[in-house]
Amino acid sequence: MSTLPRRAFLGLAATTVVAGCNDTRVPDASPVVAADAHPTTSPSTTPKAKPVSSRPPAPSELGVVPVLMHHRMATSVSGEYDMTPAFFRAELERLYRENYFPIRTIDLVRRDLSAVPVGKTPVVLTFDDSTPGQFALDAAGRVVPDTAVGIMLAFQARHPDFPAVGSFYLNKSPFGLPASEVGRALKYLNDIGCELGNHTWDHPNLRQLGTAEAESEIGRLAAMISAAVPAAPARTIALPLGVHPRDRRILAAGGRGSTAYRNEGVLLVGAGPCPSPYSKSFDPMAIPRIRCSSYQGGQGNLLMDYWLDKLARTPHLKFVAASNNGNVVVPKA
Repeated sequence: MSTLPRRAFLGLAATTVVAGCNDTRVPDASPVVAADAHPTTSPSTTPKAKPVSSRPPAPSELGVVPVLMHHRMATSVSGEYDMTPAFFRAELERLYRENYFPIRTIDLVRRDLSAVPVGKTPVVLTFDDSTPGQFALDAAGRVVPDTAVGIMLAFQARHPDFPAVGSFYLNKSPFGLPASEVGRALKYLNDIGCELGNHTWDHPNLRQLGTAEAESEIGRLAAMISAAVPAAPARTIALPLGVHPRDRRILAAGGRGSTAYRNEGVLLVGAGPCPSPYSKSFDPMAIPRIRCSSYQGGQGNLLMDYWLDKLARTPHLKFVAASNNGNVVVPKA
C-alpha cells in the first residue's frame, strides 16, 4: 500500500475507468417519519440479492464511485425512468450490504470524502425532476413513508451508519407542492443533510435555447433555492435530458442580479461509474451517472444492477476509503 498527499496526487495518472459517458452534514433534529410498512412485492419488481465476498476490501482511493440517477417513484411503473418503493428499498439494502456509504454530489465535486468510513465505498444518490413520489408530507406533517425521502429516513433509523443523504435536482414546482409550501419543504431537506441542486426552471433542451434564455432557466431555479435556503445555494446542476447548452461556459456561471448563479459540478445522464475525485480523469463539470429503474425488473443493460454486479465481481475497481489523514491510499500493484 502506498500513500501520497491528495493535493499532489491530483496531477498523477488516471485510474482505470469502467465506462465513459457521451455527452455530512448531521441533522439538527431527528426527522419525523410516518410508519414504514414494507409492502411485499413480486420478484419482478424487487431486485434479487447478490452474493458478496466476506473478505474486507483493501483501501484503494483511485477506484470508481457510483453516482446513481433516480427519477419517478411510483407504485405503477410505465417507463424506463420509473421505480417502485419496494425496488428502492431493495436498492438501499444492497448498497448497505455491499459496504457503500451515501454522500452528496457537492461532496464528490469538492473532493470531500472525509465522512466516508474506512473500508466503505462512497455512493451518490441523485434524484431528478423533483416529482411528488420523491418527497411529500402527510396531514400531520410527517414524511410520507413510500416517498424516496421517507424510505431513506426509515432505512437510516434501522441502520444509523447509512445516512439518509441524497442530492435532489429541482424544477420550478418541487414535488408538485403549492408555492406556499415550497420554502418549508426545501428547508426540511436541507436540514436533514440533503443537497438541493439545479435542474433548470422548465426542464428544456438547453441546446435549443439562446444563451440569455438558457442562463435564465438556470438562474431562476437557483434563485428559488437561494430564497428558501440562503445558506445553501445550489452549486451543482443536472443537465435536463443530458443535453449541454451551445455555450458550455454558462453552466459554470451566469445570470445577473437576483438570478446570478455559480455551479461547481455538472451531472450527465449516462452511463457508468464516475472516476475517483483524486484521479486525473475526474471532471467535476462532466460527472457520469448510472440509471436506476425497476422497469422490466431493472434488468436492462447498463442499469444499476449491471454495474453493481460488475463492481462486486471486480472489487479492485472500486473506490475504498482509507481515511488516512489527507493522503490518497493506492494499492502498490
